[in-house]
Amino acid sequence: MKAWFEEHFQDDYLRVYDHRDEEKAANELTEIMKYMPLEPGMKAVDLCCGNGRHARWLARRGLHVTGVDLSPALLKKAIELTAGLPVQYMRADIRDVPLLQEYEAAFNLFTSFGYFSSDSENELVFTRASEGLKHNGWFLFDYLNPDYVKQNLVPKDVTEKNGLTIVQERQIKDDYVYKHITLEENESKREYVERVKLYTQDTLIQMLERNHLYVRHLFGNYNASPFHREHSPRQIFICQKEV
Repeated sequence: MKAWFEEHFQDDYLRVYDHRDEEKAANELTEIMKYMPLEPGMKAVDLCCGNGRHARWLARRGLHVTGVDLSPALLKKAIELTAGLPVQYMRADIRDVPLLQEYEAAFNLFTSFGYFSSDSENELVFTRASEGLKHNGWFLFDYLNPDYVKQNLVPKDVTEKNGLTIVQERQIKDDYVYKHITLEENESKREYVERVKLYTQDTLIQMLERNHLYVRHLFGNYNASPFHREHSPRQIFICQKEV
């Protein structure tokens, strides 16, 4: 039986989340990246890159980017959109991808974390990022804020897109956020379930530091605002590798 992320991150995902585009990638990175001292020509790896929107933004600023993802559908779309930019894509499970200290920066963005069934498997994202970084390299980790999610969860919404009806229902159970997505189109019906583990900031910092990644900056949103436990929608960590 496939894991939920293997089933969901296919062509339907691109339709449900087609609003996550180049403009949003710019909005998510422009301010935060001012705190990462990177220069054109440096190498970066985007872990769980999806359709490559962040990788392309980084490449347009002169970085040489490797995008890693498991989904053939998302990687196919990424390749279609990346012509002429210094990005190469690699299909791999983030838990097993071989990275060997060649990058000045690593990225794990937009809640591409907490998908796996155990804490040790989820922590492997940090392990692989650390393995891929040179000494003093930088890691940008962007994750949801559990306290904010618990207070602001939208139980249900319905949207229409070109004849496609998308129903999204959300609940929190046993420290996981579950999203049940129903797609209805031309009398057909498809259903998916997303599941993401909620991690406290203290737990994430412990995971990061076990992998030699030490927090240098912590923000609460993409505008680089300070983190506030109740009011910030995100936890955005800029870490540096020390060994």
